[in-house]
Amino acid sequence: MPDDLKIYASCVVAPCRPVLLFLKEHCIDYSYTEVNVLKNEHLTPDFLEKNPKHTLPVIQHNGVCISEGPAIINYLHDTYRVQRLSKEIQSQVDQMVSWSCEQLHWNIGFSYVYPQIYSEFALEDSTSNNKLIETGIKKVCEDLDTIEKSYLHSNKSWLLGVRTTADFTIASIVVVLELVNFDFKMWPNVISWLERVRSLPHWEEVHKFHDDVVRQIREQNGTSDYL
Repeated sequence: MPDDLKIYASCVVAPCRPVLLFLKEHCIDYSYTEVNVLKNEHLTPDFLEKNPKHTLPVIQHNGVCISEGPAIINYLHDTYRVQRLSKEIQSQVDQMVSWSCEQLHWNIGFSYVYPQIYSEFALEDSTSNNKLIETGIKKVCEDLDTIEKSYLHSNKSWLLGVRTTADFTIASIVVVLELVNFDFKMWPNVISWLERVRSLPHWEEVHKFHDDVVRQIREQNGTSDYL
C-alpha cells in the first residue's frame, strides 16, 4: 500500500477541506504541509513546480503532483481501493463533487462572499463590486434552491438518498456563506442537512479554522447562529 502521500493545503481554502475529510474518513495516511496563501506561499517557485496553476489543494504521490479536488478524490479512490458505490450512484457523486468545486464555489465564493470580505477579490470600482455581489446572491439562491428542491426533497437525509462524498464536499462549500452571516431560513431542508453533515466524524477537526473565524465575526457583529 502506498505510504508516501503528501498533501499541500491551506486552512483558509475551502476546497481543501473535502480532500482532508476524505483522507481521514478512509484512514489514509498522509503528511500535511500548510501553505500560507496570505503570505503568497502558493506563488513561490517551489510550489509552482508542483502546480503551475498555483491552486490548492495539491497531493504528491510517487513523485507525481495532482491538483483540483475532484481529480484528487478520484485518484485516492483508485489508488487506495476505496469501495465505490454502484456505477449509477458513483457517477452522480462524481458529477456533484465537480459541480461543488467549480460552479458552486465560484458562485458562493468568488461572486458573493469573497468580494465582501477580501480586498484582493473585490473589484476596484465599488459600483461594479456591488453589482458583482448582487448577481452573486441571485446565483447563490438558485444553487440553494437546486439543493433544497432537487436533492433534499421528500425529507431526504442525504443528497443522493445515502451518505456519500458529495455531502461533505458540497457542505464544505455551502458553509462559506457563514462568513457573511448568510440566513438559510428559506431553505429548511438545507439547514437540517447541514446539521447532519456537521455531526460526521472529523468535520469539526477539519473545519476548526472556518468555525473559529465565523464565531469571531458573529461575536463582533452581535449575531447568533442561523443553523
